[in-house]
Amino acid sequence: MPEALPAHPAGRLAVGRMSITILSENKIFRTCLARCLQTMTHDFEVSCHDGAQAWLSGGEEPADGIVLLCATGQKATETAIRHDLNEVLHNVGGARVIVISDEESPAHMMEALTMGARGFVTMDTDLDVTLGAIRLVSVGGTFIPASGLMSARAAQVAAAAAPAPKTGGFSQRQLEVLELARLGDPNKIIAFKLSMSEATVKVHLRNMMRKLKARNRTELIFKSNELLGIG
Repeated sequence: MPEALPAHPAGRLAVGRMSITILSENKIFRTCLARCLQTMTHDFEVSCHDGAQAWLSGGEEPADGIVLLCATGQKATETAIRHDLNEVLHNVGGARVIVISDEESPAHMMEALTMGARGFVTMDTDLDVTLGAIRLVSVGGTFIPASGLMSARAAQVAAAAAPAPKTGGFSQRQLEVLELARLGDPNKIIAFKLSMSEATVKVHLRNMMRKLKARNRTELIFKSNELLGIG
């Protein structure tokens, strides 16, 4: 059952208006946020619940619309993004989820969007901005703090400027075989670890030895270290 909240001064909203469902294990936080949103806007029906599991298993059909999935701390935020978000999206087809967290990591922001969230709001965000994010998501948009966008852009620029890893002309699969051979794994173990046949492992090793003109496995490793710049 949703927690009882005082009726909005304008009365209950007309049937069909989009809802805001606040999911947070912190009762003071979810109640205060719900009352603030009720005071600020007449456009949404606001309810709150003690987390995603309590909402989904409450016996009533969960309302779609905007879902504010709230978490405090790194572990709780990761759980919200990697577990609760999926549960909400799987069980409530029309849900548009915004993660609200005290974590400001751009990695968490981008992971949330990748996992299907429509927005990420940090807990130091102004309430007016938060409501703006909700309105944006309600009409099909996506919201992420400017700091997250700038950090993501900086990471893209850095990645583009970074030198490409040396491959020596070997394929990715050959490099995987070579790395395990460098660790001393016999062909049978390499085959098991890489889910390939032992004969395929031998073919990869033979082709690499031919490319580097190596006479044996030891010489292959020595020459490949030089080629790949491995000390």
